Amino acid sequence: MSSIENRLRRLEERGDSCPECGLSAAARRPIAVVYPEDSDKGFDGDPYEACGDCGEPLYTVLRVVYDADRGGG
Repeated sequence: MSSIENRLRRLEERGDSCPECGLSAAARRPIAVVYPEDSDKGFDGDPYEACGDCGEPLYTVLRVVYDADRGGG
């Protein structure tokens, strides 16, 4: 087993999680998709919300931006 796999396993086994949000360092945070140019699309709520106890973000934020020069997204 590689070193990174050992570290992740140890983090998961420790079970240290925030009492408020329930997330640990090894937890996957839900994804919040944000469209800056189109506020009607994407995540409903505050994607940048942080846990009041640990201060860690509650979401992994993906900002969708379009490159107008290339005509793509």
